[in-house]
Amino acid sequence: MMAFAQIALEKKQATLAELKDVKEQLATKGWFPGTSGDLSARVGEYTPDEFYFAITSSGKDKAMHTPEDFLFIDAAGEACETTSLKPGRESLIHAKIYRMTGCSAIFHVHTVFNNLISEFYGDQGFIPVQGNELLKELGIWEENAAIEIPVLPNYVDIPSIAKLVPGAIHSDIPGFVLRNHGIYAWGNSIWEAKRHLEAFEFIFELEYRRLALL
Repeated sequence: MMAFAQIALEKKQATLAELKDVKEQLATKGWFPGTSGDLSARVGEYTPDEFYFAITSSGKDKAMHTPEDFLFIDAAGEACETTSLKPGRESLIHAKIYRMTGCSAIFHVHTVFNNLISEFYGDQGFIPVQGNELLKELGIWEENAAIEIPVLPNYVDIPSIAKLVPGAIHSDIPGFVLRNHGIYAWGNSIWEAKRHLEAFEFIFELEYRRLALL
């Protein structure tokens, strides 16, 4: 497999530029309260045991742009280059999703609606959705389609969450939610991951407002 140092600089820079654009757009929506959330995108070739990805550095205000917004890490969560930056603790979950899916980008955000809905359905272990138009944005085109978006417990111990990730991966549902915490959504490109994330968030808000009318 190609070592990180052999990946073209232009490819790394293009990945960071796209992540910066997405970070700005999602920050405008208020989806990174405080310094929360993570964005990542894979670069170079992929095998389940060896891959590299750019990820937001820990403790940064994502509404701002600085030269230290991202760093590159490997499948073990270790920095690929000499840097003083550190990835967030949840980089281990990103790595597990990449390993299980081979996807190209993963976005993790905290919103009021994904917190409320995941808490409401937390004991059930999934968020039921049926007949929602935005399911088409997830690639689900069946009429009156029904899916179950997985909800995982939000353990303080990140490795304990990572162990549960394989059971939350479904080929037709590009995301799962940590209970009362936030969503992980992914895609085969940075922009597909963004589309999936926005579709999930629309679904969560609509479900909340539907329940409020009952």
